[in-house]
Amino acid sequence: MAAHLMASCYNNLRYRQRLILVAFCLGGFGLMSVYTSHGNKSVERNSLLIGEVEVIASATNATNSKCSHQKNILFLKTHKCGSTSVYHTILRYGMKKSLSIALPKQGNRWFPKWMLFQRNMVAPFLPDKDRYNIVCHHTRYNKAEIDKTLGKGAVRFSIIRDPVNVFESYYKYYKIENRIRVNLTTFYEDPSHYFYLLLKSKSLDLPARNPMMYDFGLEVSDFDNKTVIERKLKSIEKEFDLLMIAKHFDESMILLQQLLCCALDDVVGFKINSRFDNLKEIMNDSLKQKIREWNWADQLLYERFHRIFYTKVQRHGTSKMSKAVSQLQRKREKYKARCVDGINVKNIGKKVKTAKILVYKGNSSDHECQLLLDPKELIWNYMSPISVKQSS
Repeated sequence: MAAHLMASCYNNLRYRQRLILVAFCLGGFGLMSVYTSHGNKSVERNSLLIGEVEVIASATNATNSKCSHQKNILFLKTHKCGSTSVYHTILRYGMKKSLSIALPKQGNRWFPKWMLFQRNMVAPFLPDKDRYNIVCHHTRYNKAEIDKTLGKGAVRFSIIRDPVNVFESYYKYYKIENRIRVNLTTFYEDPSHYFYLLLKSKSLDLPARNPMMYDFGLEVSDFDNKTVIERKLKSIEKEFDLLMIAKHFDESMILLQQLLCCALDDVVGFKINSRFDNLKEIMNDSLKQKIREWNWADQLLYERFHRIFYTKVQRHGTSKMSKAVSQLQRKREKYKARCVDGINVKNIGKKVKTAKILVYKGNSSDHECQLLLDPKELIWNYMSPISVKQSS
């Protein structure tokens, strides 16, 4: 068994790594750790060290020699899909690699919500003729204007979530019950009535129907247009390289690492803005079905790209994915031990601030930890010298 595992590892390493492996083995050291897959769980079979060098980890963390680091990136930050965790990762990635990041004007943390993205929404850190490397703040997808901002070769990805969970989170975060005096169950007794009531108020960041497809650029007037919706789904499949799945977050991050052709450390991150489970609505099957039917464009999006995601995982290799996820989780725990001093409870939400989320207290003296825990607080100061450098 040991010889077989050694041969397997050996064949998967590049020439230089093979020399390192042979040198360590001749010195009488052992292997790091081997995992086998049982269903969806990875079970550690043994733990052997090569000094303090993790050979399998090094192979996992190394970038593929056939790909190149991606510098031009669109991350479409969808609402209520766990997107803030990915957003932090991309901000950190950009700052560590000295990439220019398109920021909203006037110090905002998002671009105008009720409009498709436009190049002129970007704070003028660079001249109009120049391209930025990254767009990752909340906005509505607009291919032509994204092309003007990033260039046509940019990688494009987003994250989606089960529409039932998206809408429940949306309803809580925006305090819909306080706005229209009905709970989630009552809302779905006549969703069309309450939808238009909220739409007329213009008080929300996005409509109370199909919020994911709305972020992808589908207009409210087309929410019941099957032809337009199918065309939009096809264009998303053609134009986006990856749609991550929130409930498979770690597997999504491994596919993102592959897409960006970066080190595993570049996609290590913490769950940001997660709510307490006891504050989430308990929904029966009837209510869930009503949510799916009302948000049927989002449901089609989720079903289609969940299948595509599964295909990508299979193509990546389930055993290889299991090992990579285990490595990612170990790295996350190491960063947590280094960077997290504790956890606070924060009240958030629109209008009535009663939604509670977990917030990490971090090590402010460690710059890497600052980038991990709250890079958005650093981004404006970061972009100023970048703009001077690129404009000169």
